[in-house]
Amino acid sequence: MTRVSRTKAAGIADSRTIQGVETPRGRALFARPVLAGVLFALLVTLLALLSAPRAHAGELQEYARLRGLEGDRFVGIGLVYGLNKTGDSLKDSPVTGQPFSQLLANLGNIQANYESLAKMRSIALVIVTVEIPRHGARADDRLDVTVGCIGTASSLKGGVLLTSFLKSPVMPVDRADWVPYAVAEGSVEIDPDSATTGIVRGGARMVRDVVMNPYEDNSVSLVLHPQYAGYPTAASIADLINDELSLSGYSDAAKVEDAQTIRVRIPFESRADPNSFVARLMTFSIPGDLIRTPARIVIDTANKVITVDDRVEFRPSAVTTANLRITTITPPIEPTPQTPVTEDSSWAGVSTGDPENPSMRLRALIDAFNELDVPFETQVAVIESLSRQGALKAEIIKS
Repeated sequence: MTRVSRTKAAGIADSRTIQGVETPRGRALFARPVLAGVLFALLVTLLALLSAPRAHAGELQEYARLRGLEGDRFVGIGLVYGLNKTGDSLKDSPVTGQPFSQLLANLGNIQANYESLAKMRSIALVIVTVEIPRHGARADDRLDVTVGCIGTASSLKGGVLLTSFLKSPVMPVDRADWVPYAVAEGSVEIDPDSATTGIVRGGARMVRDVVMNPYEDNSVSLVLHPQYAGYPTAASIADLINDELSLSGYSDAAKVEDAQTIRVRIPFESRADPNSFVARLMTFSIPGDLIRTPARIVIDTANKVITVDDRVEFRPSAVTTANLRITTITPPIEPTPQTPVTEDSSWAGVSTGDPENPSMRLRALIDAFNELDVPFETQVAVIESLSRQGALKAEIIKS
C-alpha cells in the first residue's frame, strides 16, 4: 500500500470531498471527526440558508415599511444603588457624588460633602435608555430599559435603578419644552457578557404619548427593506400598486423616488380615513417574481456563517489553499462496518426550485467548499478571491 500526502488544487466545476468514495481523482480519505461536528454544522448551515432572504409571494409589508414609523429613543442619567462594593469610587469619580448629594438633599434634607461620601462603593452613575417601537407608545405603557455605567463601577450585580427621567436626546430650542416622556426604575438584570451594563425589564413607564405619523402631504412613502432594495424591485412594486389602484379608477398613484423608496398618493376619497387605505395597501399581494434582487452571498463574520443564494453563478475556476491536503490510498480499501463509506460535508444546499432538480450552480459551489476542507476565514478569502477575478456572479454582503 502506498500512502501519498500532498497539497492539491481544487477544480470548482467537479470537485467533491468524499471519504472512501470513488471520485474523478480516485479515493480520498480525510482523517478527522465526522458525526457530531458534521451534523451540527449541517443543521446550523441549513437553518441559515432557510432564513436567507428569498423571493416568495407575500404581502407588501413583508418587503417594505412606512417612512415615519422608525421608532424613537429617550435617554437619561440615573443612579443604581444597592451594589456590594462594586459601585463608583467617589474619590476617583467625584461626578457621581453630585447627583447623589442632590438626591439626599431632596429626599431627607441631608447635607453631604464629597469627603463624607469618599469611601462609598454602593452606587453607580449610569446612562439610561429606552427604545420606542416603530408603532409608537402610549402613556402608561411599560418598556424595557438598558443601563450602562459611566463611572468607575466594576459591576451592577444586585443593583436597583433609582427613578430616572427619560427625555429626547435632542434639546429643543426652548429648554422648557425638554420634558420627560418616561420614568424608569427597577432591579437591574446584568448582561452576561458585561457586568457594567444591564436591563430593567418593563422598567420604563411612559408618561406621554409618542405617536408616529407616516403621512406627508396626503401621501405615504414605502421604504424597501435593505435586502430587497433596488430599482428593478422598486419599479415592479410601484407598477403593481398602480395596477391595483387603477381598478378603483385611481391611476399613477405610486412613483419611484429612489432605489429604496416608493411614494404613494392617497386617493381623494380615502383621505378622510387614510388609515384604512394604508392598511389595505400594506396587504397587497406581491408575487415572488417581482422581487428582482441580485444573487447574493451573505457572510456573517461574527457568527461565522455563510449563506448562499441558489442563483449564484460562476465560471469554472481552480482554487488552492495552503492547508488543503488530500491523502490517497493505493489500492483503495473496501468498505466495512468498521470503515464505512461516508460523505463528510460542512455545507448543506437548499434550492427553491424542483426538489428533484436542485440548482447545479449552488451544488457546484457547495462541492467546491467540500473539497476545500479549511477554516471559515479561508472560505471567505476564497469567495472574495473568486469575486475579484470576476469568476463569481454574485453580490457579497459582509456583516
